[in-house]
Amino acid sequence: MVDPAARRAFVACSRDNAVAAVDLDRCAVVWRAEVGREPIPVVLDPPTRRLFTADARSDTVTVLDADTGGRVAQLRVGSYPAGLGHDVARRRVFTGDTASGTVTAVDADSLEVVGTVRAQLGAGSVAVDAGTGRAYCVNFMSASLTVFDSGTLRPLGRIPVHDGPCKAVLAPDGRTLYVTESLPGTVARVALPGGRVVGRSPAERAPVGLHASDDGRWLYVCNRGAGTVGVHDARTGGEQHRITVGNGPGDCAVDPATGRLLVSNAGSGTLTVVDRPWMPGGRPAAAHPAEGRPLPGFSLPDAFTGRVRTSREWAEKKYVIDFFASW
Repeated sequence: MVDPAARRAFVACSRDNAVAAVDLDRCAVVWRAEVGREPIPVVLDPPTRRLFTADARSDTVTVLDADTGGRVAQLRVGSYPAGLGHDVARRRVFTGDTASGTVTAVDADSLEVVGTVRAQLGAGSVAVDAGTGRAYCVNFMSASLTVFDSGTLRPLGRIPVHDGPCKAVLAPDGRTLYVTESLPGTVARVALPGGRVVGRSPAERAPVGLHASDDGRWLYVCNRGAGTVGVHDARTGGEQHRITVGNGPGDCAVDPATGRLLVSNAGSGTLTVVDRPWMPGGRPAAAHPAEGRPLPGFSLPDAFTGRVRTSREWAEKKYVIDFFASW
């Protein structure tokens, strides 16, 4: 979870029962707070500056002050909450309760449980379309998505998908829902509002986490079984390249200020930061016009002797030029 305004990222440390706040500019941990057992996802509610974690093995949601890490509350929800969803407009935070097959709705302001939705076994990640008020909960063990109204909590239907759906993410335009299907190793594209699967693209082993870029161009797919992130073209569905990260990458997010991809690696307890993740190997999208051409001749005065040196002196030799800024 990225907070671009405060220049922080928040990471659930499942094996340590904690949440860490990371300074995005310094890449340093600024605070660490204990929560319930096995926190999996984290969501930030900007109006209240509160963090919500789903603590799977405690059957709780822990609420923290996003600026200090201080505990605000801890709420009892369904059994084994392994996913979260957030509707800022309707002031709701949702937990997908895996073992009980329910979605618990929490009022983001009063911090009270306001109702539940009957989902299916393996309920987890919840994606919310703020424009329509429709919410989509993945059901890992039931190979489906439960659709419900995020305001009234009224069930609206069910969308079948392939086995092991782990995370659902909306495209920025709200017309497509992307779903990682971890067991067959695919990413499904679901057309909205009809809820029909219109295509799939192969991913590497056990895709679980997922992030859609703000411009709708890229999907970043965390392949937990391979230690990689696949970069998929959201328009065509094809994987363009893969990025090697840490062990067991669980989820990812993009810092909108820098374009860097942040990947939380559950297996190695690390956060991988990737610069320009949409480019294979971090190379520029287009070569510079001078790339591959002979070095043009130039001359510069020697900083120590004042003698003018020319590039001809090093012709056919290997050399390093250090352009040093004195400030």
